[in-house]
Amino acid sequence: MVNSQWRAVQSFQDNQNLISAINTLSIHIKLEMAGHSDLNRAAAVPKAKETLCKFLTELDSQVQCVEIEKKSLLGVDPRRRQFVKHLIDAKNEYRIHSPFLQERLSVVKQLLHSDADTDKQETLILLDELRMLLEEHIGNDVEQFFGGF
Repeated sequence: MVNSQWRAVQSFQDNQNLISAINTLSIHIKLEMAGHSDLNRAAAVPKAKETLCKFLTELDSQVQCVEIEKKSLLGVDPRRRQFVKHLIDAKNEYRIHSPFLQERLSVVKQLLHSDADTDKQETLILLDELRMLLEEHIGNDVEQFFGGF
């Protein structure tokens, strides 16, 4: 059986990969909006979008299951269940402003692939708030590693 520290390590690594994808895409969008080419990250951008789309698609179904259907997340990693709860709590506490994290995770794929300037601004808001949630979740993982330091 996998212990809680191993799950925390796996969660930490997964979240670091997501934050890396968020950073890659955020920097790319900001440079584009400023009128600069982002040749250094051009190859990494499609992979970052793919990583985020996959995560947000899974997250959407998990959030829907808990929020709408009022069901437990059976067969889902305990750390992911905690993240889903964290996201729902953040929404209920009005710490989330992106309508895509509030209600419409299902259309994020379109948003991430859009070239419209207004969509780029919405994407940056979404990515900033998602980064915040992931960093808070990583804090919990670090506490698991080191105890109460």
